Amino acid sequence: MRALTAGRDDGDMGGSRARRAGLITLLLLGLSAGVTGVLAWVLRPDSGIAWIGVVGGVLGPPGLWLAWASYRDDRADNADLTVEQVADQIAVAVRDQWTAEAELRRLNDPYALPVRWQPADPGLVQDWESLVRLATGGGAGWPSPPPAGIWAAGPAGLTGSGNELIEALDRVPTGRLVVLGEPGAGKTMLLVRLVLDLLARRGPAEPVPVLVPLASWNPTGQHLYDWLETRLIADHPGLGDPAPGPGGLSRGRALLNAGLIVAVLDGLDEIPETVRGGAIARINQALRPGQRLVLAARSRPYQAAVRSAGGIEVRLTGAAGVELCPLDAAAITDYLHASAGGPAAAARWDPVFATLTASPPPPVAQALTTPLMTTLARAIYNPRPGEALTAVPRRPLELLNPGLFPTRSAVEEHLFDAFIPAAYRPHPDPARRCPWPAADAERWLVFLARHLDHNLHGTPDLAWWQLPTAVSPHRRWLPRLAFGLAFGLAFGLAFGLAFGLAVGLTVGLTVGLTAGLVWEAGIPARQIRWRPSVSSLAFGLAVGLAFGLAVGLTAGLTAGLAFGLLFGLEAAAADLTAAADPISILVQDWAALRSFALTVGLTVGLTVGLTVGLAGGLAGGLAFGLTAGFLETAWGSFAVARAWLAMRGRLPRELMAFLADAHEHRGVLRQVGTVYQFRHVELQRRLANR
Repeated sequence: MRALTAGRDDGDMGGSRARRAGLITLLLLGLSAGVTGVLAWVLRPDSGIAWIGVVGGVLGPPGLWLAWASYRDDRADNADLTVEQVADQIAVAVRDQWTAEAELRRLNDPYALPVRWQPADPGLVQDWESLVRLATGGGAGWPSPPPAGIWAAGPAGLTGSGNELIEALDRVPTGRLVVLGEPGAGKTMLLVRLVLDLLARRGPAEPVPVLVPLASWNPTGQHLYDWLETRLIADHPGLGDPAPGPGGLSRGRALLNAGLIVAVLDGLDEIPETVRGGAIARINQALRPGQRLVLAARSRPYQAAVRSAGGIEVRLTGAAGVELCPLDAAAITDYLHASAGGPAAAARWDPVFATLTASPPPPVAQALTTPLMTTLARAIYNPRPGEALTAVPRRPLELLNPGLFPTRSAVEEHLFDAFIPAAYRPHPDPARRCPWPAADAERWLVFLARHLDHNLHGTPDLAWWQLPTAVSPHRRWLPRLAFGLAFGLAFGLAFGLAFGLAVGLTVGLTVGLTAGLVWEAGIPARQIRWRPSVSSLAFGLAVGLAFGLAVGLTAGLTAGLAFGLLFGLEAAAADLTAAADPISILVQDWAALRSFALTVGLTVGLTVGLTVGLAGGLAGGLAFGLTAGFLETAWGSFAVARAWLAMRGRLPRELMAFLADAHEHRGVLRQVGTVYQFRHVELQRRLANR
């Protein structure tokens, strides 16, 4: 059954394995039919079963040849695209993905905050002379140096702001850069800009920049390339298909091996503290001569990783570094003034603006030096386009109250707390009006934040297929039991058509309860399809002839046709130019469940129905197929967990719509490939600890 869900996000090559297994099965069935036919002809030459065996033996070799031809053609189909062409298509998907995210985050707004940076602490990176030596012949395999004047003369030449990070990267001799900054300093959005800028000037067959959060990497148990391959396939399922050429590599691994991926790694500080130094060492081991790389982290955790307590220092090989600067008073003033809704509305900010240059700076002035806090303040205190100032319930003047906000941390906690109600206040545009009350939305987001803070995976990734782990561990058996009872009753009623209600309910409840209690959260499956091929038809014919030896020609051919249809299933081809997202993965998984349940159900039903009756066989087969489909896909466990949590008020019934709205219209979540994340990990932690 696993073969039918080929092309899963974990890179399983089930489709190819299914065809190979089918080929071997066809060989065995053809041989067995032929041998049985010969023996029957010798012992009883006048029997009808002997003729079936002879036909099976005669058709076996041609069937084998046809199956091999189909398998060979399928391999040829997979080889249509070269690795360079795959890279060109993935570049389109990556560009579209981050262009949409940049629009949601208003990165192209004329009044966007101008993030600035300066050279990082020299003790955290390699000295400039060693970078030049490495790139000019100190290391084998490095490309020829560019014309004079391209590289910076030293670290001071990397200073810049706004969209100039791509130029700073060009000025590093090795093309490797560490980007450091405090929480909320704007590292992730700066990397998004860098990826889009790199894609804008990318030529055909050139490397593709890919932004990947590091939170899910376990450097002690995974090679960097193994983990990157998994992430690439998760975000771009088509990269799980076989690459051209020998070796059985996935397209994702072939891109990595060919040097056609520029890894932009975000959030080294989001992996456990004890393995961060080891992570840098593992990255160094994976780097190849001339390979470009960008790594982002918070300043203090990176410093601790480089200068471990044991006294052993580890730096990213061949990397220069920059550190993001705090926002200055002019940038904060211009940003909040431009979105205030006119001069009269902007005047509300004047008392706050007056404190930005005070010495020592008050707590509010300290808090607003990061882009995260400044954007939260804008969302809380400024009206949205088309919104009246009277619709904004809060005034910036409250930020100056020393009794309420005596420290910078108090101001930041207040901005986090006030952001959710502000994001869900009634929107002036009816098309973007939120269907959920702000209090309910806040309660659900708190639950999700706590789930991520305590989940078994240890990452900030909000993946819908991991929702079953959000059910309390000591109550996790309850939704399984509820599913088992409901499904067992449905299974029993269907099975009872053939064997009587008492027998049917007994069997149904046994199967349902067993399936429910052993049920675990699955991995999303790609949508499957039936591809009519000579291999599937030949396989069905061989099964039918072999089965006919035992039950008769008509029954055998019917069963063979059913199994031939089953063998013709394969993973639907993925569009390489479209990146996966949470909604599309859910839709594909649901489609895979339907296809799987119907196909397996009809196959089993037709086969069983030959002996117990067509109605009973189909009813039992469809029930069995639905059970198998729920166990083979992630949709079933997700649906049960969602219903259970919604019934207890933990989450909304329309969970995916709620998450999409929180991402697209509220700015509470961001989308990273197939998962959501809170727009900043500090927001998630504040909600989780409320």
